[in-house]
Amino acid sequence: MKVLFFTQYYPPETGAAPLRAYHFARGLARRGHDVVVVTGMPNHPSGVKHPAYRRRVSAREEHDGIHVRRCFLCASPKKTFTKRILNQFSFMITSFFGSLTVRRPDIVLITSPPLFLGVAAWFIALLKGVPFVLDVRDYWPHAAVALGQLSNRRIIKWAEWLEMFLYRRASMILAVTPGMVRMMKERGIPERRIALITNGADTDAFVPMESGGGSDSDDGCMTVLYSGTHGLVHGMDVIVEAADILRDDPRLRFLLIGDGVAKDGLMSKAQKKGLTNIEFRASVIPAELVVIIQRAEVCIATTDGSEFSRGTIPVKIFDCMACSKPIVAVLEGDGAEFVRRSGGGIAVTPGDAAGLATALRSLAGDREERERLGRTGREYVAKGYSRRALAEKMEELLGKIALAEQAVRGKRLPLRRYLIFKYVIDFVGAAVLLVLCAPVFLAAAIIIRLDSHGRSVFTQRRIGVHSHEFTIYKFRTMREEAPDLATDLLAHEDADYTTRVGRLLRKTGVDELPNLVNILKGEMSIVGPRPALYNQYELIDLRSQILGDLVRPGLTGWAQINGRDSISLDEKVRLDAFYVRNCSFLLDLRICLRTLFVVADTR
Repeated sequence: MKVLFFTQYYPPETGAAPLRAYHFARGLARRGHDVVVVTGMPNHPSGVKHPAYRRRVSAREEHDGIHVRRCFLCASPKKTFTKRILNQFSFMITSFFGSLTVRRPDIVLITSPPLFLGVAAWFIALLKGVPFVLDVRDYWPHAAVALGQLSNRRIIKWAEWLEMFLYRRASMILAVTPGMVRMMKERGIPERRIALITNGADTDAFVPMESGGGSDSDDGCMTVLYSGTHGLVHGMDVIVEAADILRDDPRLRFLLIGDGVAKDGLMSKAQKKGLTNIEFRASVIPAELVVIIQRAEVCIATTDGSEFSRGTIPVKIFDCMACSKPIVAVLEGDGAEFVRRSGGGIAVTPGDAAGLATALRSLAGDREERERLGRTGREYVAKGYSRRALAEKMEELLGKIALAEQAVRGKRLPLRRYLIFKYVIDFVGAAVLLVLCAPVFLAAAIIIRLDSHGRSVFTQRRIGVHSHEFTIYKFRTMREEAPDLATDLLAHEDADYTTRVGRLLRKTGVDELPNLVNILKGEMSIVGPRPALYNQYELIDLRSQILGDLVRPGLTGWAQINGRDSISLDEKVRLDAFYVRNCSFLLDLRICLRTLFVVADTR
């Protein structure tokens, strides 16, 4: 399998995002897959490019069997909104051009944020004619809104539109926490299109300290470690405040390792308080971090307690637990629940400095409890949250998507390239038909209103590509009080809801003409499986199983010319499966011609 992987953050950059990307890429490469990573010049999180890359606009490297293509981006240590957008947009553009020459992959994988990178990855997947998978690490733009970084309503609305644009076109969306899965489902993303692949720990590198290795507590002082990004969302003020409460306790000292936009403010606050029991250090490479965690006695993870942060699980928790270190988690939501479920730490309410201080005092006086929590946490992470196991899960998921789409190729073109050309034909055809049929539209609208009370055109919730909902437009053929059921189900109702004009419109197929608007919007095609109602759950599920939701639903289709509503559900799905596995322009033409004869026979 050939994988083209877009990620703005990648080692030697440090932090959760680069390491997640690296471990997935390495895991795929180790299993014999051809992996090309398209990434930026290293600068995260400081915003200053690493010395080796400052004068370069591109670079090609190979590490651990992974082909790495680095592209130029605008980096700045000033984290203003304008600078961030410039950083992300510049990489979106350069990554697109930097990946054009990559040999056609089987699948495109993109990790977000930045969400704008998804545009480049989607367009490349479109040009290459392959599916793409979206790995969502932070729920952007909602995270930026929650943090107060984004407040302009127009920009928020545009960003949310872009978010849904990518979600609706991704073959699969990966989420890192259960909370993120819940938020996506609330936005209308079908559950079958979401996969949970959490963060985890490299349990081969992050291991408990060997017996007799010594620790920082050998001098009688217990080290409390925070390692990771010092960001606004992390709520690290509580650590400084707890250090202030514990300033007179000689058993405890705090070590904060990492960089980020909040670091200068934290250092200034600690200095103003005159704290001598807290030390700040710069970010270190993973190998050094392992040793530092091993020599610590207790590790801390914090967030600010915002609605956004309640759906996160800080990656540092996994690394520290893998080293058999107890966690004091100043968290709420998914993170706190994870710590409680693991049995490897203590959960404290965000912002509660007194509670944090109390928990640390308790652990300082109970070495057996620290060791018990550490062992339990290590066992829990090693069992279900190792990077190796997560990479295997990623490989299985990508493989299923790539193989499934290879099984439904068109006869002469790969499925997705066929769909691109088909959409152009659909758009032009729908536009021409709307002009030619304008008199029919007007006449139908008038006689519908004259025949019965209500609207001429009605809307209905239908299921389209990737099982996403859309609003379909049709001429009304039933009375306004008719139940929102499929035609075959209404046939079993005691009352006949169809109007006199409605019977004529259905026989001639004129009731479907407003579907042309849906075709222009890209929600439907001229030929394809008819879109299921939102509550036809069995049909939706069966179509998903046969990959019938990979193609746009149609104005007419193979099932429509072979029985329409008179055939059983199983037969309809069988006919849809035949179309998806044999789709071609010749078959589409055949269906269109047969449709004319079917309509003529019903008169």
